[in-house]
Amino acid sequence: MARTKIGVGRMNWVLLVVAVVAGLVVAAALLLPATTRTTVEIRFDAPIAAVWAVYADFESQPNWRSDVGKVEVASDRRSWTETLEMSGMRVHFQILEESPPSKLVLKTGADGNFEGRYVAEFKTENGGTLGTFMEEATALGFVPKVMRRLFFNQRKFIEEYAREAKAEIARRESTTDH
Repeated sequence: MARTKIGVGRMNWVLLVVAVVAGLVVAAALLLPATTRTTVEIRFDAPIAAVWAVYADFESQPNWRSDVGKVEVASDRRSWTETLEMSGMRVHFQILEESPPSKLVLKTGADGNFEGRYVAEFKTENGGTLGTFMEEATALGFVPKVMRRLFFNQRKFIEEYAREAKAEIARRESTTDH
């Protein structure tokens, strides 16, 4: 009988610890701001026109972005939806401002998960291009806020996008050189 009481006592402690940890996670999530904003500067060793050509070519992104499975462009050519490869999430984009080859402002969002804004600005610098990227996203609800904080890193996303864009710029330049 003593063993049973000790086993039940340990089980109660484990349940108490799990409940406290879950409570702390919920409390922390409630205190987190719903909106996050990240700005990153990235240098491209390519002319501004080449950088713009890749960033503004939304339809080709499934060919060079590892996280995009499909892009559906609307008939107005100013909005489109990307379907993400791993999660199947559909992310919607709409051009709010476009000043080739220097500025692109997009409205972004995923149904029920987040809405936001993405700004890409490019300028010629030292024979290459300096890109400044700002992403602002507001989580729509408690669960999306917790999921974005736990599993999505805006800085890493912007940097990975730029890394893949650089590879696509280089690929396009090599095909025009031959």
